[in-house]
Amino acid sequence: NAMGYVRMIRSGGIHCCSSAIRFVPDLEDIVNFEELVKEEGLSEETQRSASVLDSVLSDLTSNSAEGTEYFKMLVAVFAPEFRSAKNMHLRNFYMIVPPLVSAT
Repeated sequence: NAMGYVRMIRSGGIHCCSSAIRFVPDLEDIVNFEELVKEEGLSEETQRSASVLDSVLSDLTSNSAEGTEYFKMLVAVFAPEFRSAKNMHLRNFYMIVPPLVSAT
């Protein structure tokens, strides 16, 4: 169930990124809006807005191109819990993961 959930979240994330990035005309050549705004001498608020826009575009392009490693994130969250003394009864949990994953 956890792997199915991770796959569902990943698919939703990719769908959301692709829906948002479709309005960018050229993903290979995205202009830097902050530099353009500074060259024009526009207000400080406009410069901050352009910086935020550049950050959002950068995040969208990297997430849509590479995808996010949700499985690594899942491992990073659960690893400390599996290693704690109070959960030593789960120390062999890794042995049941392959049968659970291949059964789907």
